[in-house]
Amino acid sequence: MKLKKNTKIRLSTGHLLVIWDVIANKLSGSPFFDSLNEEERRALWALQDLSEAQILKIGIEGKPKDEWELLMAAARKHVRTIPVEFLD
Repeated sequence: MKLKKNTKIRLSTGHLLVIWDVIANKLSGSPFFDSLNEEERRALWALQDLSEAQILKIGIEGKPKDEWELLMAAARKHVRTIPVEFLD
């Protein structure tokens, strides 16, 4: 298996924002994150970096706190509409 081969995952902007927020603001520094081994933390850090790069690429940056909070609230609301196999 070619583990270095890149893959494509299609995510909506709202989904991407929530994933980034969870990794950057909820997991970082948490006891759960600290319990992960180096490879697991590195995988999440890389996903955070990729998410941040894509968020910047689509032009979402430098928003005032109030605007950012509204955007994240809308992103979380959007995520509730995403079909999830586990829940279906």
